Amino acid sequence: MTEKNKLLTIGQFAAMHGINKKTLMWYDEIGLLKPAAINPENGYRCYNYYQSPLLETILLLRELDVSIREIQDFMKDRSAEKMKCLLEEKIADLDRSIKHLYAVRKTLCNYHQNMETLLTMDLS
Repeated sequence: MTEKNKLLTIGQFAAMHGINKKTLMWYDEIGLLKPAAINPENGYRCYNYYQSPLLETILLLRELDVSIREIQDFMKDRSAEKMKCLLEEKIADLDRSIKHLYAVRKTLCNYHQNMETLLTMDLS
């Protein structure tokens, strides 16, 4: 058996990706990422190297605040074109958030400057 075909325990696979094994259990329960095999003797979930890109895609989308439902839909019929569209949507969302945060910062700076002016005025 080649190293890439070797089965990894759920703990090994989770550690390899820096996540908790309960996350993998949950992904299995909701059908998002099924294990490559389940040991019939003890029911332990096992994963393989070839599942890493799938998990990395899921983790990237979660990092971008894509909902589990959206990820499930994407994973059922994933393609480079659909990923491109999803990423474009998230980039647009981030751009809107950045624009909003700059507006909030400008408002706060104006209030701060007004407070500075009020506090430095000679009130006598």
